[in-house]
Amino acid sequence: MSISTTPISAVLEHKFYPGVGVIHSVVQPGLAWVVRVNGVYWTARAALSSYSFQAGDAVRPIDRQGNTLLIEPA
Repeated sequence: MSISTTPISAVLEHKFYPGVGVIHSVVQPGLAWVVRVNGVYWTARAALSSYSFQAGDAVRPIDRQGNTLLIEPA
């Protein structure tokens, strides 16, 4: 099964995070964002508290906690 045909839920469940996402909007400045990764919108938090993002920033998901992605700068 190629990555292009793998459901996003299966991809995230196996800790394989392909590609780069983009910050869509800020939910709570410095704490929570909405990101778009592979066409899917997720709630996200920064993997490290020192990271800060603005709408349009490129990010990379590195982990998931429930339905929230942990992200770092791409």
